Amino acid sequence: MSPTTRSQTRRHRSPTRRRLSSPCDPPTYRVDLSAPPETRYREICADFKAHLADIVPIYDDLLQLTAAPSTLNFLARTLLRRVHSTEETREIRGIAKATGVPLHLVVAFNTFLDLFSGCSSGGVRVTDAGDGRDRGVVHFRGLDWAMEPLRKLIICVDYIRDSETVARAVTYAGYVGVLTGVRHGLSMSLNYRVRLDSPSSVISHRLHQTALLLGLRPSISSLLRRILLAPSPPTLDTLAQTVPRTPSTPCYLTFCAPTGVLVLEKDLVRATAHASPDFLAVTNHDARMEGLTPDEWRALLEKEGPGVRDDAIIMDSIERKRCVAQMCAARGGKSARLRVQDVVRQLETRPVQNECTHFSCVMDPAGDGGGLLWVRAYPEPVDMDSE
Repeated sequence: MSPTTRSQTRRHRSPTRRRLSSPCDPPTYRVDLSAPPETRYREICADFKAHLADIVPIYDDLLQLTAAPSTLNFLARTLLRRVHSTEETREIRGIAKATGVPLHLVVAFNTFLDLFSGCSSGGVRVTDAGDGRDRGVVHFRGLDWAMEPLRKLIICVDYIRDSETVARAVTYAGYVGVLTGVRHGLSMSLNYRVRLDSPSSVISHRLHQTALLLGLRPSISSLLRRILLAPSPPTLDTLAQTVPRTPSTPCYLTFCAPTGVLVLEKDLVRATAHASPDFLAVTNHDARMEGLTPDEWRALLEKEGPGVRDDAIIMDSIERKRCVAQMCAARGGKSARLRVQDVVRQLETRPVQNECTHFSCVMDPAGDGGGLLWVRAYPEPVDMDSE
């Protein structure tokens, strides 16, 4: 979801625990990377065929936000035939064939997601990481979006290669990129970012988006998949040096290793990096904005033009980040005193958990094949008004 949408329905509330609304453990599927790409998602497609048809109205709604929906629909049907990766294109074609969803819609689904979701992510050192280590880093994640049909598509995936689990992800059925994933040695998540003070021109950003839709450049979720499924995980230092140079839609990227956390405030061709051995969190605003007065960051938003002028976007984001940080404050500012259950509790506290939360999870990058310590999906919106 774009944070603009959420902020229209939820303004500022003090952090309190909320009653959960029908939370559940999402089903887990095996995706065999040794199998032909066209067949890897066959079981998922069989189980979610009816729900995947619900992406059609989502696509129509997005078109209605544009100036020329009919023209863009014609162009999409004509041009959206593949993504940048040949392997992922073959997977997408297999999904389209198995579900009956038109190919251009499956391609659109796999390129639009990393442009619109709003989230809370970060890493924190705890005393009881998944394999019994003392004071390891875990990766926490809440994904928020206003598109209700996608709640029915939430699944966990075990990526298998040569009969061994090499990585795990929390994702949507029919989606082949990675928004939230973990492997031994590294975990990752993607957050929405408003384009602010970009050194690249608006034209450069539009050209990138066009290249993305035409399959001439990889999406950021495709890049994360490549990192997740690489033969060996890169270090946080390597990621801080290489990822910023890769052209991408503006976003926030969180990476966790067992020994630390890296957050990248990613622009088209650069990024501001923040690193810590103990705790970092990110929602949907740059860290520097927390030092600005309301008038200063409101002026900054207005300078960017239509589409990012709603100052509630930033207020909402700052509120969620402050709430996340309170789990350390509750332990006297010492992340080393935290346990996994403390991290889970904070993910279940509003406004981190809210009516737009699709799923939350805690990942352990030290686990074999990547550890998913805790995952909750929300098939229905969390009730934020009842006690």
